[in-house]
Amino acid sequence: MSPRVAQVIGRVLLADDDAGVRAAMVASLRRAGFEITAVDDGAPAIALAEPLRFEIVLVDLHMKTSGVAVIRHYKQRYGAGVYCAVLSGEDDDETRTICMAAGADEVFCKPVPASVLRRWLTEVALSLRARGASERSA
Repeated sequence: MSPRVAQVIGRVLLADDDAGVRAAMVASLRRAGFEITAVDDGAPAIALAEPLRFEIVLVDLHMKTSGVAVIRHYKQRYGAGVYCAVLSGEDDDETRTICMAAGADEVFCKPVPASVLRRWLTEVALSLRARGASERSA
């Protein structure tokens, strides 16, 4: 019998300047079947935009190069081809409005329960997979 190869659910870019948060999220999401690339600021996240390697981009709001700048870059370049979510310690309407205006598909308030984040990521990845399959059959 050949060893079973786990299927990757989705490819995620995570940008967060908090090393502890980054490490915990990477471990949790890898265990759940996601392929994760993690960086510590928005600038390297933007540098990884060409060519598009990720289906989902998760960014901390407050970094040296802000999460809003990362979201704008990916959405201007790829539009609906990439899902973007912001992780923020601020849970208010103004923050949500700023993030959504930049193109965020979702805004999560930290700390985000791992189960909530995994569920959202899985739904997004499955939606993208279904959309890709329907586009290929059209």
